[in-house]
Amino acid sequence: MSARGRAPQRGRMKLYVVRHCSTECSEKKIYCGSSDIPLSPRGEEEAKSLTERAKKYRFDLVISSPLLRARQTAQAVVGERALPVLYDDRLRERNFGAFEGTSVEAPEGKVYRYSFPLQYPGGESYLQVAARVYAFLDEVREKYAGKDIFIVSHGSACRVIRSYFRQMADEEFYAYSQPNGTIEEYEM
Repeated sequence: MSARGRAPQRGRMKLYVVRHCSTECSEKKIYCGSSDIPLSPRGEEEAKSLTERAKKYRFDLVISSPLLRARQTAQAVVGERALPVLYDDRLRERNFGAFEGTSVEAPEGKVYRYSFPLQYPGGESYLQVAARVYAFLDEVREKYAGKDIFIVSHGSACRVIRSYFRQMADEEFYAYSQPNGTIEEYEM
């Protein structure tokens, strides 16, 4: 059985999930969810390192969030390879609504940050993020069976992707944070 209890499709596939490289917002611990910002100078250095690390992997395509920081990271993964990069809105960061641009440490935002069903005012809940990311992963399983794929996304989506493959209690779910520019490997 697969991670979600379904019979596996023909051929195994590997997913290499990358959280985009650093931005000024991630360095300053500021919500930047749907804001379309570039990599920081530190993120550009991480991207160069990621290009070298990605050379060690065999993969068929890259699917990325369309936000600039993810697109720049996806290009780093591809490097000199002639591989397609597809963009999917379901991989976007969680929309933090009224909290965009504020500190992730602000106490008033934590009630939304650590609640699965609660939506940020004008934004999304983790439940909504999970629905779109799980639908994306289900589609990838069907459409690309037997392929190895790099997925480039964001912190919230990477946390949800991990929960697709591993049972996680609330504490583990909220404690998990994939560092910027790192690769997690999953098998379908």
